[in-house]
Amino acid sequence: MQKNVLHLASLLERVRLGGGAHEGGSMVDRALSCVSAPVRLVGIFVCVLCVCLTQSPLYLMLMAAIALVLVAVRPARGLRATFVPALGATGLAVVLALPALLLSASAMGAMLKIALKTFINVSLVLGVSWTLTWSRMSAALKALHLPDEVIFTFDMALKHIEVLGRTAHDLTESVMLRSVGRAPAGFSRTDSVAGIMGMTFIKAMECSRAMDEAMRCRGFAGAYPVPARSSLSWRDAVYAGVVLLLSALCAAL
Repeated sequence: MQKNVLHLASLLERVRLGGGAHEGGSMVDRALSCVSAPVRLVGIFVCVLCVCLTQSPLYLMLMAAIALVLVAVRPARGLRATFVPALGATGLAVVLALPALLLSASAMGAMLKIALKTFINVSLVLGVSWTLTWSRMSAALKALHLPDEVIFTFDMALKHIEVLGRTAHDLTESVMLRSVGRAPAGFSRTDSVAGIMGMTFIKAMECSRAMDEAMRCRGFAGAYPVPARSSLSWRDAVYAGVVLLLSALCAAL
């Protein structure tokens, strides 16, 4: 549990901070981070939609090659942050699709397509989170006219899952240190887990009160300001051109 909580917290921290833009990412990651966030989000939505709709093995192999190249040029930390979750999601998709083999032997091809599509889409989406900070993502969501309630929910969820995850990790570590050697009289691991859950709940209540007081002091009423519109740069044009080319290939193949 300790490893899972710490891994989740570190993953959310990378999403919030944008690892590829701030931790010595590859040249491709730095170039992608220069593209405006709304263009990136629209482009990744189009790419994911094309991968989901296509039935062409050639197009899937092309997108898989692009996803693998983007993952391979990242440093070791970025490779683990994108490749390992993508493999995990692919394995889960394969397990969920296994019962289809009992109905038809020809379902093997469909199962492989589902697994490949899952790997491509998860790799592309995690690549966006690796090269964009959450502040830029929230500004892009607002620029795309998403409701403030949706942006606020995502923002608070990411922040408090990270904070509460680290709190649970610290409490679990303290319980493990108490149980080193001979456990004290009356020590129970079940009661300790219940205590960790209770302390995490109390921490969540304290965070919610502090967030409410901070929003009142700042006069925040739940409305995110609309970012100033900037003209598209040549990087945005190149990125949009590549996305349009991939969309055309999906329609042609």
